[in-house]
Amino acid sequence: MSYVLGIDIGVGTVRAAICRRAAGGELGGSGWGPALPVSLGARTPVVASALRMTAEGTVVPTEVGQHAADAVGGYLNRVGDALPMHFAGGYFPAHGLTAAMARWVVDRVWEIMDEPPVRIAVAHPSSWGDGRLGLLRAGLDEADLPGTVLVTRARAVVECHQAAGRASTTDGLFAVYRLGGSTAEVALMAPEQPGRLELLASAELNDVGGFEVDGMTDAEARAAIRPTVELTAALVRSRGYGPGDLSAILVGGADGAVTPVVSELLAAVFPVPVVFDPRPRMTVAIGAALAGRPPVNRPLQAAVVGPTDAFAVLSPVAPPEPEVARTRGAAGAPPPRPPVTRVAVRAESR
Repeated sequence: MSYVLGIDIGVGTVRAAICRRAAGGELGGSGWGPALPVSLGARTPVVASALRMTAEGTVVPTEVGQHAADAVGGYLNRVGDALPMHFAGGYFPAHGLTAAMARWVVDRVWEIMDEPPVRIAVAHPSSWGDGRLGLLRAGLDEADLPGTVLVTRARAVVECHQAAGRASTTDGLFAVYRLGGSTAEVALMAPEQPGRLELLASAELNDVGGFEVDGMTDAEARAAIRPTVELTAALVRSRGYGPGDLSAILVGGADGAVTPVVSELLAAVFPVPVVFDPRPRMTVAIGAALAGRPPVNRPLQAAVVGPTDAFAVLSPVAPPEPEVARTRGAAGAPPPRPPVTRVAVRAESR
């Protein structure tokens, strides 16, 4: 049965969700069923976002909780950097590594579902501008994923809550609060009409995230989370609104012991509902799948070709000079890999 694939590439792990075409007519007026998580790992529902090369020369995610010495991670946050990233004896632009991860997910879900998706939606930081988005699109094109829909994380969070009936689809003003592994992202979103959302503003803190908060005492967690709440309030004020002008604060990502801390601190500043997703770690992937749904009256066909070897989409670039070049020489010759015929896409702008 036809499905849309939503992909959420994080700093630590990668998650995916699918939304199937509804059987026997429309469901909820959209023609699509609910978005549901899909397990990517053999033993876990998620896979690590760090990539490694196998002895056969293919690129795969590392095991969750492990990090091979030659693995590379954090590439999503490096998209737009002028310097390429060292991986498997070569140097590759961060957007190429991001696209390789997306391609691996597509092929993995294709294997599970026994058919390719009709649409792919990849979530990205809400603060990205045209430069980074253009680079990511170029990488996805090289990975034979040219029709991929790019979705802001903020929109994905709103889509997830709307589909579950926790947020209005036609009016209101929402603050979106997402606590990721290494960043906290906040945004201001306004529904214009069903299926359309306007991103009014966004901001993020790069030194606050779930990795840092895990294991903290209550007082330490409050001190770490408080700046993210202050950032949310400042973002709302920057657009001329007050705390009471919001319809709700829609939360994604925060889970476990940090949930009551986030809820209490947000509620102390904003006299509006603070809405959580019962599956907070899957919020963005689910929302991306929902955002990627095509109209029910549009002809559906496979969105990808392949499957393919993910490494074939990684076009190597020249190493930085002069220090990094000397480092590469000391590491020895790179391992064998499939031939690459595509032209490298170099990061030139943010």
